[in-house]
Amino acid sequence: MALSISGGIGLLSRTPTALFPIALGLAGLGSAIRIAAASVAIDLLRMVGDIVLMGAALVLVLDIFLYLLKVLRSRRAVLDDFAIATRANLLAPGFMAAMLIGSVWHESSSFGGPIWLAASLGHLVLLLGFVGRWLTHDFGPEDLNPTWFLPAAGIMTSPLTWPGYGPIELPLFLLGAGGMLWIMLQPLVFRRIVFEPAIAPQLRPTLFITAAPFALMAGTLMTLFPAIPVEAPIALLSGGLFFILVLLFQLRFLTSAGISLSWWATTFPVATIAAGFLRLSEANVAYSLVIGAALLGLACITTSIAFIATIRAAWCTCAKTIAGTQQQIAAMQGNPAQ
Repeated sequence: MALSISGGIGLLSRTPTALFPIALGLAGLGSAIRIAAASVAIDLLRMVGDIVLMGAALVLVLDIFLYLLKVLRSRRAVLDDFAIATRANLLAPGFMAAMLIGSVWHESSSFGGPIWLAASLGHLVLLLGFVGRWLTHDFGPEDLNPTWFLPAAGIMTSPLTWPGYGPIELPLFLLGAGGMLWIMLQPLVFRRIVFEPAIAPQLRPTLFITAAPFALMAGTLMTLFPAIPVEAPIALLSGGLFFILVLLFQLRFLTSAGISLSWWATTFPVATIAAGFLRLSEANVAYSLVIGAALLGLACITTSIAFIATIRAAWCTCAKTIAGTQQQIAAMQGNPAQ
């Protein structure tokens, strides 16, 4: 029993914040599939979207459970997570995924609205802490990367997904906060990408995150201001689409990441831009349905790569844990492994 507890604590201390983007990627994909189903009136597609969203909810619950155990059992490891900007930024996708899930569930359940509200307020508290830290700590250029958009511009996921629950002043406030931070971070991150050493290969898929704020702003405008002229969302979505096309023209640069968990960073930005174009198709905007469908297909491809990486990572972790346990048992029995 002592051996199993020790091994469990050791495993929990390695529970990474990188698990939360998995839930966000699935939630973004599921939401985009549901919007596509509404655009083409295919009920089966809606069912697929609901299944993906349910999977996202299950992954999010598991992520929260594991991380809470990490907080209780290995607080030093949690402090290490917050000490490293990239690790800390990856906590934000958990709140963003909850906003998406809560917004969809609000259509059929009284729990959806409170989930959306709790996630929005939780992300706001996280953001206040992060911005305060940005102002009071010294960071080097190497610390800056696209994941900084997750807590900053990612707060716009709240007004994007506003289900009509509570006063509209809250999503308007979060829209203002997210928009301000996006405008401030965009030139800083782009300068880092262009004029500093290239982002490490394993993190290169996170460059897709740079496109996400365009989609979040466009979707938010369509949600909060339904009568807004379509030209504004089209312009914003086109900005995100342009950056995705730039990245697709650099496939060798991107594929140097290999099959890694960082590919989960591509799903939400691509799916959110796809969802924006699919929503525009309902207003009969030319080519929006084709563009949205193509981007949704791309999101499915990147999700498949990320899913393979997740299975492989889980298998390797379990294999190492089992091998380590067998060695400890052999040592206890006086038969140390050779």
